[in-house]
Amino acid sequence: MKNFLISGIADIILILASYYLFKSVISGPTRHKIYERFLSSFAKFVIYIFVVSVIITGVTALIFYKTRFIGYLNIIAPAIVSIFIGFVISTVPTRGIGDKNK
Repeated sequence: MKNFLISGIADIILILASYYLFKSVISGPTRHKIYERFLSSFAKFVIYIFVVSVIITGVTALIFYKTRFIGYLNIIAPAIVSIFIGFVISTVPTRGIGDKNK
């Protein structure tokens, strides 16, 4: 249970760190275009998150099985998915249509 909590806290920190990193590196209009192109509806959002998470976990598992580091799979795969989740969260627009530009 202790390892699970440590891994969970590390994943939350990775999500927040990648969110702020991608938010500062990628400009607002570019992030908005990415969001409109790929994640404009909630259904697309859920499907893409699921598919990409499965692909990331599968590729990580394949690599770890080939290199015999399988013991680290339950730590590294969620960490990589957390970085992806931080990227997706950073693309979500933070202003509505009626908000004034500041």
